[in-house]
Formats: sequence, structure tokens, C-alpha cells
Amino acid sequence: MKKIEVVGAIIIKDNKLLAAQRSAGRSLGSLWEFPGGKIEPHETPEKALEREIFEEFGAKSTIFESFLINGDAKYDFGEIILHCYYTRLDSYIVKTIEHDELRWVTEQEAEGLKWAPTDVPVIKELIKEGFRNEH
Repeated sequence: MKKIEVVGAIIIKDNKLLAAQRSAGRSLGSLWEFPGGKIEPHETPEKALEREIFEEFGAKSTIFESFLINGDAKYDFGEIILHCYYTRLDSYIVKTIEHDELRWVTEQEAEGLKWAPTDVPVIKELIKEGFRNEH
């Protein structure tokens, strides 16, 4: 089975997490996820995440340490492995091209969202730890 490595940004501000709802017309449309995308062959995960945030949101970012677990889900087209990193936005979000909605959520609000299968293990662990502003 083909393995696809992707990255996701854990962006916390004022003890709220930035959640992104996938555009309805896309694969896994309307599900919530961490902003991010595929790692290109020539990229480190950190560089890929920086690039994805700029492409998707027009925002600059600083990537910090990786989250303690990865997300993982199997689909008919392959296995997706999600590497999440604590991330800080260093400029404003000026566009969104992959998502219908962006929302700052508390732990309780995040629990009520329907997350993409790959993101579920990460969000569950993150909710357990609590949304703390560490960066």
C-alpha cells in the first residue's frame, strides 16, 4: 500500500486551536483538519508545512517541535501518515483556497467537530493535553 506523508499545523492562540474545514467538493469534503498538506520529495516536513501555510493562507509561519504522535489512516488510494507540528502564524491569513471555513475552537468545540480520519488520533491526544499557548 502506498504511503503518503503529510504535515499538519497545530496553531493555538488564546487557548484556541485553528481548525480548517475541507472544501465540500474535495476528497473528505466538509470534514475538519489541521491546516497543511503533502510533503514534496525534496522537502523536510517543517519546510513543507511552511510552504503549505503560505500557499493555502498567504501567511508566514514559524514551525516548532513535532507533536508526540502521528495521525494515520488507510484509504483505498493509500495510507496517509500525518506529522503535526506546533506552529505560530507570523502574519495574517489573507486567503483560503482549500477550505470552506476556518474556525478558532476550544477543546470542547473541537470535540464536537467531525474530523478527517487521519486527524482523529492527533486531535484526541491534543484535547487531552489541553490547548495551551506554548509558543
